Amino acid sequence: MGVAHMMQLQRLCDSIAIFLEDDLDPRSFFQTKNIANRYNCKQLEEKCNQFGLQRFKEIVQSDEFMELDEKFISFLMESKETKAKEEVKCKMLLAWTKHDIDERKECFLSLLMKFQLTKMTLSYRRFLVENEPLLYRSFESLRLLTISILDSTGNSSSKDINWGENKQLVVFDKTSQRMHSHDVDDKTWTPMQTIDQAIIQNTLYSAVVMETYIYVICMNGSFYRLEYAESNAKWEQMTNTELQYARAVALDGFVYGIEYQNYSNIMERYDPSNNKWSRLTNKSLILAWEALVAADGKVFCIAGRNQGQQGQPTNKVEIYDPVTSTWSMDNKSLNEARDCAFATSTEEGIYVMGGYDLNQRSTLINVEFRSSVTKTWMMLKPMKNARAGAFSSCVIDEKVYVIGGNGNPANIEAYDPETKEWKIIETIPGKNIFPRATVAISI
Repeated sequence: MGVAHMMQLQRLCDSIAIFLEDDLDPRSFFQTKNIANRYNCKQLEEKCNQFGLQRFKEIVQSDEFMELDEKFISFLMESKETKAKEEVKCKMLLAWTKHDIDERKECFLSLLMKFQLTKMTLSYRRFLVENEPLLYRSFESLRLLTISILDSTGNSSSKDINWGENKQLVVFDKTSQRMHSHDVDDKTWTPMQTIDQAIIQNTLYSAVVMETYIYVICMNGSFYRLEYAESNAKWEQMTNTELQYARAVALDGFVYGIEYQNYSNIMERYDPSNNKWSRLTNKSLILAWEALVAADGKVFCIAGRNQGQQGQPTNKVEIYDPVTSTWSMDNKSLNEARDCAFATSTEEGIYVMGGYDLNQRSTLINVEFRSSVTKTWMMLKPMKNARAGAFSSCVIDEKVYVIGGNGNPANIEAYDPETKEWKIIETIPGKNIFPRATVAISI
């Protein structure tokens, strides 16, 4: 390229540029970009720019990323097309700045202002204020972060992020007898490991994610786990639970389960360190079809149907505290009694969706939210579809995803707390899923 450029052989320069475009990958990216800049190859430079935006997470893993100039770093940080969350971009900006802090600390603030700070999680913004000298020693940086936090709602604990983390929604498909992961940003489906035949035969009923494992419980209480990040991993059968039709949640390294379709006041806890289930203190209320969720370091049993001939739904909320091993009733009840609902939680609070109103004999579209700050329940905008019983929900990047329920097994609906709107985001063609077992994993 140097010789062709010096001899003004433009057609040869163009041919070399086309070759370099075709050969562009994360390893060749940095040299190709240098060539494009040095010899003023505008089209090749644009190709490199687009490659950097689309393959950001791959190029940042190279040591050569630290040698990029301020202009290109600014371009990556500011562009809305960069395929990375704001937290990931910020984490890499900090690493780039610290690589030559004497030369780069002066431009850090101007680069920080390129971010959409309100799109970062509150926990990561708090982490920055508490742990990053580049921010807490700068009045202007603290001002920017403080304003962004005031523009957000709720409270959160301090938590770092993994720049390589990509959360995906996982369903269990009866048709292919495999798990499938869904990237909610790219709207792509990827087949994962097969489902063990014993799990299919015993009917998968509930699933949770804990650390690097997916745990599943079948109708009869048989219990299995899979290390999902290992492509060749096999399902392991763990100690079975005595719970039938169990609904489960994960909290602080344990799995908690209750009986869902049976009237019961029993809760069990699974400890992976010794592969044992243990019976906990009984709940006060004997209910069926309760929603179960972990939030604020506690386990919440929400609504459900009372035992007896009337079998009326309730709006009561019972809370288990693992520290004291005690149950208590929430001071505030749901606005509407329901059973067969589903609950999930974010950093901001608990969402309870759908369910069944026995009095009206109708499936609900109603959604309620319990703020972790005010501890009170409020009605949100309803879902697009009524759902009850055989459906589930999970959270990805603070958005709530709901799948299945009441004749909508192939329908995924999402709630955005920022816009306070629900929308149908995806369908699942050709799949017959276990609707109570949808989970979110980090890849």
